[in-house]
Amino acid sequence: KNPTKSITQSRTMRLQWVIAVLALVVPLVTAAAPDEVLETWDPVQNTSEPYWINTAEFAVSSYNKHEKKNLVFESVVKGKTRYEVTGLYIVLVIKVKDGSLPSANYDVAVRDKYAGPNPLDLIYFRRRPKFW
Repeated sequence: KNPTKSITQSRTMRLQWVIAVLALVVPLVTAAAPDEVLETWDPVQNTSEPYWINTAEFAVSSYNKHEKKNLVFESVVKGKTRYEVTGLYIVLVIKVKDGSLPSANYDVAVRDKYAGPNPLDLIYFRRRPKFW
């Protein structure tokens, strides 16, 4: 028997076995872990809880200070949260009043870092299009 041929056949069989296993495992892993599972959002159940109100008021206050505006917070319409390494990521739709203009909805995102002198961090604050 040729020992080189035997080693080559053995390596070829192992490679074929690895490819076969990967062909079976990869589709199972991707089917079991879609993007929705990797980025799980939890809806805000009770938008009138003090935590959500305080978070929304913080967002309006931070925006007013940075943009030199006088928006007035009215209510939290809805929201969702996701835990991240840097803290709790909060996305809210809030109703805001701007002077004599009609109330409008705004999308805000805030990160709650849980600790430190300033645990809340405003990520974005933008007016929601009317057609939403």
